[in-house]
Amino acid sequence: MADTAAHLVDDVLPRVPVRQWVLSLPFRIRYLLAYDAKLCSAVRRIFVRALLDGLCRRAESAGVVNGRSGAVVVAQRFGGALNLNLHFHVLVLDGVYTSADPLARPIFHEAPPLTDQDVVELTAVLHRRILR
Repeated sequence: MADTAAHLVDDVLPRVPVRQWVLSLPFRIRYLLAYDAKLCSAVRRIFVRALLDGLCRRAESAGVVNGRSGAVVVAQRFGGALNLNLHFHVLVLDGVYTSADPLARPIFHEAPPLTDQDVVELTAVLHRRILR
């Protein structure tokens, strides 16, 4: 785990603000995902897409259009007692990159501060999409 963290910091993530998000699920869904790789992958995609979409919407509300961001996601399958506890850790760049010229170096725009309402909206989107 320490080697992976060092690799991410040294070689993968740009030197911009990064926010960690964790998605923990109800026991019933945890067990379904633990034994169904396709379902697990689908929920992971829903989570990351919701995070990135929300980030782009927040950037647009601050006047930054056509922004793109990135994320690294890890599925952790156990809890502190080594019990089955599937959940996802996602490192998301806390802002978006834009570039008017595809050959130019992109410019990073830090995201506006996260509000309680942003978290409530994300939770509602995840609840609706995952249960569907």
